[in-house]
Amino acid sequence: MKAARTLLLGHFGSGKTEVAIFLALSLCAGQKRPMLLDLDFITPYYRSRDVADELAAAGVEVVRPAGELWRSDLPVVAARAVQALTAYDGPVVADVGGGEGARVLGSMRLSPGTYEALMVVNPYRSGTESPEQVVGYARWLEEIGRIRLTGLVNNANLGPLTRPEHVLEGLAQVEEAARRLNLPVRWTAVRADLADALPGLDLLPLTLRMRPPWEAPASALL
Repeated sequence: MKAARTLLLGHFGSGKTEVAIFLALSLCAGQKRPMLLDLDFITPYYRSRDVADELAAAGVEVVRPAGELWRSDLPVVAARAVQALTAYDGPVVADVGGGEGARVLGSMRLSPGTYEALMVVNPYRSGTESPEQVVGYARWLEEIGRIRLTGLVNNANLGPLTRPEHVLEGLAQVEEAARRLNLPVRWTAVRADLADALPGLDLLPLTLRMRPPWEAPASALL
């Protein structure tokens, strides 16, 4: 039986890359080396390929375009990524992103039951600020990706200003969207330092790695 493939989709700024990295790292204790596929072509500041060396040291193989193409936002798909989604028998986490990444999935025509497809939702971001918007975006991703979503991930946050009450208020919005989609809310993703203030929730305590250039140390930009 093939290991599950977990697809992470979502609107720009939803935090899907941080969730993808967390899930990939959580699989490192298994017998097979996990793969993290970077299929997000549109967000140049928040891509798992930018921390590939750190993840490789931890035991995760980051699959990204070869050579200098890894720095571009062109829709270049590595052959290794196609193989991972269709034939690899180890754990795979795919950071799909939004429209362009979903179109790549659509071209592969993945078989139902061979993947878990989760939409990461930040209800404080433009485009997913209401249950109606979440439902509409979810249905659009399913159509162009030729997939069926299997759950939502609540990632309600206001960046460094996030407080536990923001997470809980956002969760209520995501739960309503999930009810309309007839899907479960699989997890709530939070900064690790907020986890103790949110007991009783099924949490993904994230150690944030994605930083825009204006927040990164100067040495990281060289």
